[in-house]
Amino acid sequence: MTLFLVFIGTFFSILNSSMVNVALPTIMIEFGIDIQSSTWLYTGYMLPYAIAMSIFGSLGDMYSSKRIFLLGVFIFAMGSLSCSIAGSFWMLLASRTIQALGAAAIMTNSMVLAIAPFEQNQRSAVLGWWGMISSAGSLIGPTLGGVLTDHIGWHSIFYINLPFAAVILLLGGNYIPSMPKTNSTKIFDYRGSLYLIISLVALLLAIIIGSTSGWLTKTTLPLIGLFLLFAWLLFRQESRISQPLISLALLQNPSFAATVIVGFLQGAALFGSMLLIPMYLQNVHEFSPTHAGVLVLPLSISMMIMAPIMGKLATPPKIRMLTVSGMAILAMGIWIFSRLSLQSPYWLLAAALVATGIGLGVSSTPLTSNLINVVPQSQMGMASGLFNMVRYLGGVIGSTIFGAFIQQRVAAYIIPLTISGYTAPLAEKMALGKAFPEAFLMGAATAAIGMIAAFFTGTSRKIKNP
Repeated sequence: MTLFLVFIGTFFSILNSSMVNVALPTIMIEFGIDIQSSTWLYTGYMLPYAIAMSIFGSLGDMYSSKRIFLLGVFIFAMGSLSCSIAGSFWMLLASRTIQALGAAAIMTNSMVLAIAPFEQNQRSAVLGWWGMISSAGSLIGPTLGGVLTDHIGWHSIFYINLPFAAVILLLGGNYIPSMPKTNSTKIFDYRGSLYLIISLVALLLAIIIGSTSGWLTKTTLPLIGLFLLFAWLLFRQESRISQPLISLALLQNPSFAATVIVGFLQGAALFGSMLLIPMYLQNVHEFSPTHAGVLVLPLSISMMIMAPIMGKLATPPKIRMLTVSGMAILAMGIWIFSRLSLQSPYWLLAAALVATGIGLGVSSTPLTSNLINVVPQSQMGMASGLFNMVRYLGGVIGSTIFGAFIQQRVAAYIIPLTISGYTAPLAEKMALGKAFPEAFLMGAATAAIGMIAAFFTGTSRKIKNP
């Protein structure tokens, strides 16, 4: 029952994220926003999601993963309810931020709860099944989100979360066992949390504004300075106290550090591309949300198939080889997207989706397996939070840069097309058809760099308890 409830929490938090991607073009029309503005709905979710992961991971170590997991389910449900009744873009954005905080608590602690009852040699297999459930959310999300958006409205993709949350909250108190506090004497690092939040918000605002308005503007430069200041304060704080929010000893382990770097690059390539694919299918090929959701099924199916297989194969001697191979396949899959055109047959799109899904399935489980192999149980929440925070930060940065890049390239292409005599709608469609492949090429290059970093993963000595 524990795994069932934990897997439900994991499933519906990922399900909602993948549904929103398909609904974005419809939301753009209703609120009258462009592609660049629509990425705020993505960034407004991913930024607090990424930042909160490390904080909720440490809180799980302190107060038990069960309590923080159930708190996350409640927060996510309240955010979903608020999203479902949002009547403006800004209310939806604020509600998505609440959702993100709940999802961060769910995802960081669900992995800890899932593996806790099992011996070390069984945990990779459990992670494989956990990865399959995550992939199932990605698999069902686009199709279900497209159907709901087309036939009921985009608001429905949010209130569908409420029954899942109710089941977990009603049963979780009795059926999820209370785990012992691994850091019962720990004092929460409030100052480190404040420094982390300010530094990351400043960094991401600098990237968002800099990618559109320029890096040397009066707005961007102070944000960069603010980031550097609070990043330094965070480093000094974490190196001086005995119970830090982020243990620097974790990053001193070469294998763990490499795992985090690969996670960042995988996140940038993955989430940047996943944000673009539904937009590409709907804006360039003019597919309906339902049709677009069905078309991306090969990606999620291949991920779901590979995850449990990798759970069995991801033993310490094979982790490096599997991670490198997965990142190479991921780079190839995203590269195929860059070769698509308006005349491309569906089999080429399917090949890109399958290769991308296989690459993600092959690389993701070994990464999380490596994490649990080198981190002691007392720091599992912190390590999980740090890894996922960096991975999703990569997603925020990747999607922001890719979105801004497309907007700039469309602006560059659309002027000569309009001058050539094309109507405005046709010129915009043709400009998007040229800009999307270029953005996918950036994603492929990012994954290729991740493949190089993956050579430094593989289990090394286990990090000692603090």
